[in-house]
Amino acid sequence: MQLIRRSAGRRLRAFGAVLVTTLGLTAAVATAPATAAANACLTGTLAFDHLDAEAGTSKPLRTQVARNANWELWGRTGSGTATRLARGITGASDGRFTACHTSSLAEAYVRFRSSSTSMWRVVKAANNTTDYTFDSARRTNVSGTQDLGTVKVPSTLQRAWKVVDTLNVLYWKRANPVSSCWTARQSDGRCDQITFVWDPKVADGGYWDYPDTNYVFLGNTMPDSKHLILHEAGHWLQWQLYGRDFPVVTGCNPHYIEKHSSESCAWTEGFADAVAAYALGDYRYVYDNGSSYSFENDASTPGWDDGDTVQGRVGSSLLDLWAADGPDGGNWNRTIALMTRDFSQDFREYFTEDRPAAGLSTTGAAAQILAGHTIRY
Repeated sequence: MQLIRRSAGRRLRAFGAVLVTTLGLTAAVATAPATAAANACLTGTLAFDHLDAEAGTSKPLRTQVARNANWELWGRTGSGTATRLARGITGASDGRFTACHTSSLAEAYVRFRSSSTSMWRVVKAANNTTDYTFDSARRTNVSGTQDLGTVKVPSTLQRAWKVVDTLNVLYWKRANPVSSCWTARQSDGRCDQITFVWDPKVADGGYWDYPDTNYVFLGNTMPDSKHLILHEAGHWLQWQLYGRDFPVVTGCNPHYIEKHSSESCAWTEGFADAVAAYALGDYRYVYDNGSSYSFENDASTPGWDDGDTVQGRVGSSLLDLWAADGPDGGNWNRTIALMTRDFSQDFREYFTEDRPAAGLSTTGAAAQILAGHTIRY
């Protein structure tokens, strides 16, 4: 399981801009004036290969479309240098792009960026916060529509685009009904952006750098696990839900799913575990080597410590409260709304104080869920 690092132990110019919304993701897209017809378009599908840790330790190579990923159309009309002419995001379901300009182009190509609108990005380093980029094949004398077919992310960069694509599943479940931002604490146009730092030359990583840069740092192979990506994003999300505040965490180095740590560590790590599993629709944690650990537990599970200082007990309790047949209405929406209003230092405070204030049950099925995971209040 990955660590939160703390300072003590280690933070358009475009013409005719419009807003395009794709499945709740709003992007500023440069486009031609509505009255002008597009005379030169490059179309295609952005895709990437990736090693699939969720499939097991063999980590088979998969091919997947890159959804909601930023693209830019670059080109020139004469003998000058290429400039950016338009920008947008790939399709939310199919990775398709249609990059157009109002006049024929002597040369044109599409540049792809390891980011999604201004909501999330993957950058090269904490001191070099530029996206990874690569360009499609260049086409000359472009008039009308030319289909580039499937454009593949270069193999050396595929993990950056896997992070970009994986964050979609958390964004789509963020349960913010009032804005396109990550949480209801922010309004459109004032959204915070989550930043991942991924360097293929660095093995160290797997932490959210709080309270310094507040970036997530991933080592070389860590993006192979979607759970690892979303676990670290879960720490950032909790900080956002709490209005850029976070519990004071002690006794968390090291920490393990099935062992005692502290109430604060079990709460923050258990919440991050639950975020990843909930977003992906399963009940486990998957490491970047493809091994996994099930959250199934009760009082008789061998090797598990008891109580709310065990992150696996906290995480599984949350998942069961949010389950389709659980007491919270079949999802985590009411917990997200609760956390947007109320700060909980630990799971005990969340369950015994903040849930009742939000009208969420702490008796009956809810109490039985906790008791089944050896937590009793």
